[in-house]
Amino acid sequence: MGTRWGRRVVIGLGWIAVSIGAFGVALHWMDSSRRFFVLMASFAPYVMIAAVLGLLLLALVKHWIGVGAAVLAIGAAIATQLPVYVASGTPGTGQALTIMQSNIYFGEGDAAAVVREVMANDVDILTIDELTPDSVQRLDAAGIAVLLPHRYVEADIGAEGTGIYSRYPLSDQVNHDGFILNQVSARATLPTGEAVTVFAFHPVPPFPSGPQPWSGEMERIRDILDAVPDSTEHVVVGADFNATQDHSLYRKLLDTGIEDSADQVGVGMLRTYPSDKSFPPIIGIDHILLGGAHADELRTVHIDGTDHMAVIADIRLR
Repeated sequence: MGTRWGRRVVIGLGWIAVSIGAFGVALHWMDSSRRFFVLMASFAPYVMIAAVLGLLLLALVKHWIGVGAAVLAIGAAIATQLPVYVASGTPGTGQALTIMQSNIYFGEGDAAAVVREVMANDVDILTIDELTPDSVQRLDAAGIAVLLPHRYVEADIGAEGTGIYSRYPLSDQVNHDGFILNQVSARATLPTGEAVTVFAFHPVPPFPSGPQPWSGEMERIRDILDAVPDSTEHVVVGADFNATQDHSLYRKLLDTGIEDSADQVGVGMLRTYPSDKSFPPIIGIDHILLGGAHADELRTVHIDGTDHMAVIADIRLR
């Protein structure tokens, strides 16, 4: 009797684990603005792993129907995650550029560290979120203008400020309407005469403001990217989207023809947040997107005083 009940318990636990793993797959495809689902989608890959535990438990007691269900759940999970680990896109052969994206946490990030990374990585364009007037002054004191003499910044208090720093002249500067935080863009003209349209985005986070404002701003960003003229050959987007690759609203941005540099390189989830804990970052919400360009290398660097890793991409224009 005890053995029979023990087997039933293992089977029950196995099915629960498989169900949790399948829920993780559903989170990847779910198009919901409900707070719980938006939050859980950030951790979808970790939720999917439960199906592996279910497989082990069900195989242990030779419950073959459950094993089959676990295999299906694991296969579906792999189908959602494997593509981001496979390099994609057409390599670029044109002008080489290095792009850096950094969220500096209400302006409290170490400005000298940002400038050191710009110098060490020979950065050409820096997009920066949560840029305050004080942090602009500290970046200037650290020498940002020597390395990136051209700028378009909409600095503000708290998380509202956003900016673009560039090695090359900027024109067509726009602060896009309809957002809680500043969303800016500008056109960088290279010495070759080519132009790169640069966007620095930071949609309001879904917590604690609520997922509806976030989802509305993500849709607005998609409209902005979709409206980029076909004559614009090169586009760079640096952003803290407050979204991972498992949020359907984030993947919809890529329907515009813009590509995720992480997908191009095949690095999988580039974990960037939180970076100020005793454990490593666990989710990837900071991204560099590209149009008419391809990333050859992508990496993160730590900036003291902020809760986001900065992202650096070495790219070539197509």
